[in-house]
Amino acid sequence: MSFLDQLLDPAHRFEQKYAEHLVNRFRGMPFPGARLDLERAWIEPRGLNTALACEARLAIVGAAGMGKTTTLAHLALSHARALLAGNRRARVPIFFSVRELDPSAPLRIPDLPRGLNVSDALAVQCPRIFFAEVIARGRALVLIDDLDALPSDAVEAWLRDFASARIVVTAESAPANFAEFRLPGFRDGDIDAFARKLENADAFIAALRNVPRPLTANPLTLTLLARVWQTNEPLPTRRTELFDAYAHRMLNDDETAKMLEEVALAIQSGRAASNGFLSKAHGFMRAGRNRTAEFAHGLWQAYFAARAFSRSPELAPLLEFLQDPRWHDTFLFYAGMTDASALVNALLARGDLFSAGRVIAHARAVHADLRESVMQEIIRCAWNGDARAVAVLAEMSDATIADEFAAKLKDKDPIVRRRAAEILGQLQMDRGVGYLLPQLRDANANVRDKVVESLGRSRSDRVIEPLLVALRGVAHAGQVDTRLRVAAAKALGEVGSDKAVPALVVDLQIGEPEVRAAAAESLRRIASPLMHESLRGILESGDEQVRQYAAGILATVDSKANLAPETGGVT
Repeated sequence: MSFLDQLLDPAHRFEQKYAEHLVNRFRGMPFPGARLDLERAWIEPRGLNTALACEARLAIVGAAGMGKTTTLAHLALSHARALLAGNRRARVPIFFSVRELDPSAPLRIPDLPRGLNVSDALAVQCPRIFFAEVIARGRALVLIDDLDALPSDAVEAWLRDFASARIVVTAESAPANFAEFRLPGFRDGDIDAFARKLENADAFIAALRNVPRPLTANPLTLTLLARVWQTNEPLPTRRTELFDAYAHRMLNDDETAKMLEEVALAIQSGRAASNGFLSKAHGFMRAGRNRTAEFAHGLWQAYFAARAFSRSPELAPLLEFLQDPRWHDTFLFYAGMTDASALVNALLARGDLFSAGRVIAHARAVHADLRESVMQEIIRCAWNGDARAVAVLAEMSDATIADEFAAKLKDKDPIVRRRAAEILGQLQMDRGVGYLLPQLRDANANVRDKVVESLGRSRSDRVIEPLLVALRGVAHAGQVDTRLRVAAAKALGEVGSDKAVPALVVDLQIGEPEVRAAAAESLRRIASPLMHESLRGILESGDEQVRQYAAGILATVDSKANLAPETGGVT
């Protein structure tokens, strides 16, 4: 289509104006006290682009604050910018936030653009079948935030409507027929990339050394840490303490704070809040549907609701909600404001060991003997294979937990050593790395494999060089340990660092067959532009199998542009 034809085509004109609307909507993300420049703040989650390239339907899952909504917003923004730049690989984003929709009037394709937050002036410019044609031609990228908040029949209807589109959703767990991508959290390299956008980055990184990983690995709490940080001052080491520090910085009077507490408690209890609160909320709230207001993030709602409860000397009102998962973060913030022993005992009385452990993880104080007894019981559950117990122990982030499992690395039974190494990897505690590294020389191959796999889970860059050493090959009984090399190649793919690319490319060409296959899969996962030149050279000179591997990796790396087109240097 010529430039003149495009100019006269109403569908093309609307597409360009719609793309401009998306850029204006998503380039600044709401944040208390400011709007975040999304393109500047964006740190690519490891493995995301490969997942997007390989899956037609992808569910992004993760804990609160891990960046689920932000990931969808960045996809919408990058494709909108690419549409404006004339990139033919760009898709037309169709972004729904379920919380903004009217449940009594579910949206269908003929209803669009209603519900997409476009202005009335822009909506009237939309050709009647624009979105239907975009979807039918496979050009649409449907982005649905909080999909699991919809009734199942509405979800099924939407998925039928969008059968020809690429679909990316956020949810607590992946719906049927969706591949799951769990946001991995920030590693050392991600934290460094984040910090380099700040003034005095080295000092900030140094200050983070005393902050537990659960706070630095979470994009929201890392952002809050950057906002409250002051040179030569220690950073908060608990989530409630961090939210307290930020709220204190943003709110200059008790009246506003009490207003937010009352509104948070009302919304948390199921009552709507008027949008009249927005002008007084200092950015902690935003407009909802039907002239209501809501908190900019669910964690802020939970935090201020907990503050409201903390003003009461009685625990009984809070205990009414112990069984409601929507209140769990409120309990955790409340625990961070007080001695949580009574709350822990109440949870234990109801048989909820793991919620009691989470409360202890966030508590300002708890009786030492109570903490120890709960922690030991959760450690026992973790050893016996309960994944929920391991997740709670990781949240507790107590050094003695790593010590407990590390002691079992010295057991005579390799099955015990292997299990200990597995749990240390799942905990993702930096302290565990120091215990795991010597076990790379374990006499048992199964233990060595599990140690390498666990090091691949670590968020510390300390593991990269030891894994590269293992990839090069450690001789056992005079022979190179191919099994260990395969495990190391896979682990480096999990780490996702560009530093591993040269070694993996070498092994793709000259490694044993098993190592070649593992290196190829890890290169697909890393999907770094640093590998392009080497892989294209392999296409011209490698043997048949290596050429097939190289072609497959390049196809994945290149195809990711269909869902994440280049937008001019975005991190």
